[in-house]
Amino acid sequence: MRETIEFRIDEGLAQRFLEPNLGTRLSDTLRRVVLPTTDERVQQIGEIQRTYRKNGGFFFIYWDVRRKYSEKELQAAQLLHVIVRTVFEPTGEECGTAYDETTACKRCGVGASQTSALILDTRRIPKGKDIARTIGGEIVVSRRFANAFSEHGLQGAKFQPVLHRERRGLEPSEWSQLVVTSSPVKFSPRTVTGNTPFDLDDQNEHRCPRGHTAGLTWLSEFFVLRSSYDGSDLLCTEKMFGLRRGYLRPEPQLVISQKLRRVLVDMKAKGFELEVAHLV
Repeated sequence: MRETIEFRIDEGLAQRFLEPNLGTRLSDTLRRVVLPTTDERVQQIGEIQRTYRKNGGFFFIYWDVRRKYSEKELQAAQLLHVIVRTVFEPTGEECGTAYDETTACKRCGVGASQTSALILDTRRIPKGKDIARTIGGEIVVSRRFANAFSEHGLQGAKFQPVLHRERRGLEPSEWSQLVVTSSPVKFSPRTVTGNTPFDLDDQNEHRCPRGHTAGLTWLSEFFVLRSSYDGSDLLCTEKMFGLRRGYLRPEPQLVISQKLRRVLVDMKAKGFELEVAHLV
């Protein structure tokens, strides 16, 4: 596995603290820097960020860790973490999808019940993708994804109709909402979560005291307790990531079996990336 981290840094600050030829200028005001996570300069950037954060500022304004695996590593994994990279707006809530907020946790917002069909402006779903999610965490899949899941006898999910909102009202769409029906998988303590690789949220600002959220985001590969895996092909994590703000909601992450991975590879499905999820 090869792990890299990308930073987006104000060009003026980059010129002040970084080597002149490190990274790529995206504009007159922004520089993109990609480094292996083992590179000593990553920790240097982290220290600068900590200094700026103490004073209410930022050194980097964006970061993203990417993990690339060999085909052999992917084939050897019993479970894999599905990262849905295709994200769109508006959310279902903005389009008229109804939620019962009385069931939600007062602290983190987890647990609101969807009480209507998912309503979306499906024209906003990026073309050519088989799985996508709104910024509110609602996940939709293409017809061929849902058909392949059924045809191969896969277990752990059901697919509900998505309605498209037109000016004249609601009409059926070719998309389906993905609803996970399997038992959620639980994390081992080896799974690292936090705010950034340099801020593990030691004050638990984004961890629900009732255990609903694991943090703002994940920082390591997933380590899943074997005892929590029920053998399904599609699962979600017991704990969620993110925060409730506006139309944003904490959301679980998807985990799939090797069998489902092979189906997705064979159909050349698009809209996501895979990371190894270790059973421990």
